[in-house]
Amino acid sequence: MTKKIKLLGIAPYEELNNSMTIVGEQFEEIDIEIYTADLEEGKQLVSQLSLGNYDAIISRGGTAKLIDQSVSIPVIDVSISVYDILGAIKLANNYAGNFAIVGYPSITETAHLICDILQYNIKIITLDHSLSPEAALNQLKEENYEMVLCDAVTHKIALNKSINAILITSGFESIKHAYQQAISLVHDLKNIKQKNELLTASFNAQSQKMIILDEQLTTIFSNIDPKLEKSISHFLTMKGNLNGEQKFYHTYNTQVYHLKTKQLHLDQNYFLCEVKNSTPPLINNSFGVKYLNKTEIEEIINKKLLFTSFIQESSKNQIEKLVSYYNAMMIFGESGTAKTSLAYTAYLKQKNHTNNLIVINSKLINERTWKYLVNSSNGPLVEMGNTLLFKDIEQASIQDVEKLLTIINDIKLLQKNNVLFTYSTKGADEDKQIFNQIMTQLDCSSIYSPSIKERKNELSSIITLLLNKINIECNKEVMGFNPKALTELLHFDWPGNFDQLERTIKKLVLNSTSYYISEYQVIEILKQERVETPLSNVKANLMQHLNEDKTLFDYTKEIVTAVLEQNNGNQTKTANQLGISRTTLWRYLKSD
Repeated sequence: MTKKIKLLGIAPYEELNNSMTIVGEQFEEIDIEIYTADLEEGKQLVSQLSLGNYDAIISRGGTAKLIDQSVSIPVIDVSISVYDILGAIKLANNYAGNFAIVGYPSITETAHLICDILQYNIKIITLDHSLSPEAALNQLKEENYEMVLCDAVTHKIALNKSINAILITSGFESIKHAYQQAISLVHDLKNIKQKNELLTASFNAQSQKMIILDEQLTTIFSNIDPKLEKSISHFLTMKGNLNGEQKFYHTYNTQVYHLKTKQLHLDQNYFLCEVKNSTPPLINNSFGVKYLNKTEIEEIINKKLLFTSFIQESSKNQIEKLVSYYNAMMIFGESGTAKTSLAYTAYLKQKNHTNNLIVINSKLINERTWKYLVNSSNGPLVEMGNTLLFKDIEQASIQDVEKLLTIINDIKLLQKNNVLFTYSTKGADEDKQIFNQIMTQLDCSSIYSPSIKERKNELSSIITLLLNKINIECNKEVMGFNPKALTELLHFDWPGNFDQLERTIKKLVLNSTSYYISEYQVIEILKQERVETPLSNVKANLMQHLNEDKTLFDYTKEIVTAVLEQNNGNQTKTANQLGISRTTLWRYLKSD
């Protein structure tokens, strides 16, 4: 049996990782391991892996160029085709009349060709050693461009600058061509590759997992999962002094690891770190407590293309000012308004107490959770230098909130840690008792996360960015909406805000059989969304419009009309749902 060709994939973003995985399954002669890492991170990851395990590397753009400078095995660049660039132009052309294309020659040369042939008047900026992506974006922002089409590197910078951006990504044919090129090159190096695989396999077969680091705590060798290794390396760097023999506990993805470090004296100092699972684990999901370090939060934001796109630039600026003066922050708004994204942003903006972000699910707080939180040896409320995020604090009982506030004040927790809260304004805390107690008893700042209704003027752009994101995630090629279909989306109330919007756009993309989504498809999906909206939401929306001049009959009529609309005019269903007769229903509908 012929041994398969072993390839290493380094995708600059998670969605390209998924596409590479799907295309790789079409080639029976290859076995590919794919990691997500961008530019220097990708180069660093490759330097930490045992490259003898691989015959070639598949990567893309600037990441491929950086990797190629530091390895001896073939590096194949996943190109961007004419079709990939044309599809992005078509998508942007639907919703933004003023956009530009920014990229390196591999993108802009093809873009110039397309624009010449099709007579498109589009500004194209080519990046080189004298013009950085950041400088190009600053120039476009000054010229009031609404959107940019760009590669992954420029895309990240654009999001940080609150510039709308559509990612030009490699399609299936481009990825397939890269695999074919890799197979052709690898056959020429097969004999050397087989020898390297044999040596590496014998070393990696050891049951003991370990990391070897140099004096700068850079990984020399690791035989554990690269993401876990990176997390441990960052943790040890924060500890600093590793002289002699030391023991630590480190949490990654809810699992606690026991680390034993030993100093090795050779031509220079090295450090050997043995890694073992800690059993029983100190933390598990039943506590509702999760540890994330700064690197993991940055990965979440950088590798999810739209993670912070729902956050307004004014909110980012406000957070940056507040974190310098407050160690506690309340992030509040309706459900589905990216409050967790705001909390992650606040954590990354903080200068102090950022060893870990400890996320606590307020709904799951119970006696067992309290025992862990205040544990004298490793409890989150006792440790120093962390940020605690109490998610959905309105879901906690008033007794638990009072207990938490007492502890925070008694032990002066805000002098050694930061505290963040997320709070849903239409949640369990109807009388705002929890909200008011936190704001009055703590020196706490606040950030409001606005709903879609308050950001209607941005909705068209947000839908465009969502469509780009979901196309990449789902390997679809939907270019836009028919005008009436987009109008239906813009006029919908979106009570579930951005969570509901993203879920709806994903349904439309997955069910679409053409390049453009029709008005009929949107109407049918929105009918389902109206049916799934609880009656309590209808009543809650009506309560926002209380008027002293209205009578009980007027309010009842509004409720009847709203529920009838939710039921698509079905009077029998509406009467049954409200517990009234059809005659009474008719009386409310016919009254002037």
